[in-house]
Formats: sequence, C-alpha cells, structure tokens
Amino acid sequence: MVHEHCSSAPDPNPAQAGAQGVPSVEPLGSGVYLFRWSKGFYQSLFVVGQNGVLAMDPINRDAARAYRRAIADITSVPVTQLLYSHDHRDHIVGGMELATEAEVLAHDLAAQRIAVRGDADILPPTRTIAHGEELRVGSLNLDVCYFGPNHSDSNLLVIVPTSQGRVLVWVDGVEPGVAPYRNLPDTDFGGYLRALEQASRLDFELVVGGHLGPAPRRWVSDYHEYLLWLLDATDQAYQQLGGQMPQPGEDGVAMTERVRAEVGAAAASRLRSRFGHWSGFEQWAPMTADRVLSFLITGN
Repeated sequence: MVHEHCSSAPDPNPAQAGAQGVPSVEPLGSGVYLFRWSKGFYQSLFVVGQNGVLAMDPINRDAARAYRRAIADITSVPVTQLLYSHDHRDHIVGGMELATEAEVLAHDLAAQRIAVRGDADILPPTRTIAHGEELRVGSLNLDVCYFGPNHSDSNLLVIVPTSQGRVLVWVDGVEPGVAPYRNLPDTDFGGYLRALEQASRLDFELVVGGHLGPAPRRWVSDYHEYLLWLLDATDQAYQQLGGQMPQPGEDGVAMTERVRAEVGAAAASRLRSRFGHWSGFEQWAPMTADRVLSFLITGN
C-alpha cells in the first residue's frame, strides 16, 4: 500500500537501558520497543501486534538469541516479520536464531546483494518493499521510505508511531550524539546529502539509529548541516593548499598522503567550534573529510 507520509529538545536520551554489554529493552509506547544488544553499540526496534511481532535487524547470532528472549519476555505472539534496514552484515546476521518462519522484508537492492554474497548466516529476504509502502502491525501503520543510495544503496527509513511521537528509524544514517562514522564506508556521499535533506521534511518527532537514540528530530538536520559544513571546509582547505601539487622531492605517494592529512586536519579545525563536542569528532572528522575530498576530486 502506498502512503503519503513518505512524500517528500534536549540532548540525546540515554534511555532506560542496562549497563554496557547487558541486553535491555526500552518501551517507546503503543507496542513499540527498542532492544539494545549493548548500550551505545547496537540496537533494533520491534513492534508487537495482536497476532505477531515485526522485528528489525537481528544484528548477529548471539544478539538474535538475546533478542528472541527479550521479545518472549514481553509477548507470547511469534515474530512474523523480520525487516532488514539495509544489507550490511553487522546488522542482519542471525535471523534464523530470531524467527525461522517469519516473512523477511528488505529493499530489492538488499535482497540482490544478499543473494550475490550467498551468506549462509543471513536469512534471505522473502519479500521486497519500496518507498511509500505501509506495513500494518496490529493497530499501527509503519511508513517505509527510500531516498536512493546513501549509507548503502539499500537503506530503508521507517516511520513508526509511538506514544512518545512518531519515530524515524534510519539505521547508520543518523546516530544521535556521535559524528558520522570514520570515512563513511560504502556511502554514496552525494546521495547521503540528498537523503538527509529529504528525511528532514518528513513528519516525525524522534530519530533512532542502529546504535544510538531515540533523540530529537533535530539530529537529522544537524547531520545534514555537519556534512555541508565539512564539504565546504574540505573544499576551501584543498584550494588553499593548491590542490595536488607536489613539494620538492615528493613523489606521488608522499604528496597524496601529505595533502590528504593536511586537508583533513584543516577541515576538522573549521568545524570544531560547532561540532567538536560530538562523540567521535576528533577521531572521525578528519577521516570523513578525506572521504569528502575523494568526492570533490572524483564526483563520487
């Protein structure tokens, strides 16, 4: 079913989770829960309906066993749908430990990648879903959005109504409170910017990632702003260095590594006053600038 919702406060909430390394569950209301495999590392959202549970990302086999027990502590109804947020292995291994009879949902490109890889530890999708579809779980309607390649080429965004407000689930797309990850592996940078802009127009109050959240919706706009600032700062730093110009005695390797290191440091320095308090900024902003520099040089 096509649904219109996919047309284009305080600091992050640490939530009611247990100690780091201990699985826990946070209720978001209206039958929606957040399973945390390890606080601040991995988490997955699930929705309990009258006749079945929709569970997102099993994470890995050990996590999936704990996930199954966590769901069983809340309801006796089975997991009838397993939804993959995208194709990356660190979120979708181990579904057979969670629900062997469930319908497995994913974007078509995720299904294709999983099939090509032939991963024996990943349940293959049984149905593909696309932008504008609506998933019904009990009395709740979940809106599915797809804005093209971003963190991967198969990332689905899902809007879930809860008693705390509408929650946007974007695994690895927005992780509230932490800077974008390292050099943005497997990310289409231009597509990521476009997806952030489109997501910021959606109707939601909170955002949840695959590692952190829930947190206020402003984190979607903050991520977009961060990457736009980094794009501009990287471009300026590169131009001020004169581009890829070797110094006397430098070969191509030495020149490349010097330029990239200097551009990354300079770009991060320009963002520090605005974003330097984000976790991971000092370690990852220069790496992300390096990825942005590749985008500026190649267009990809």
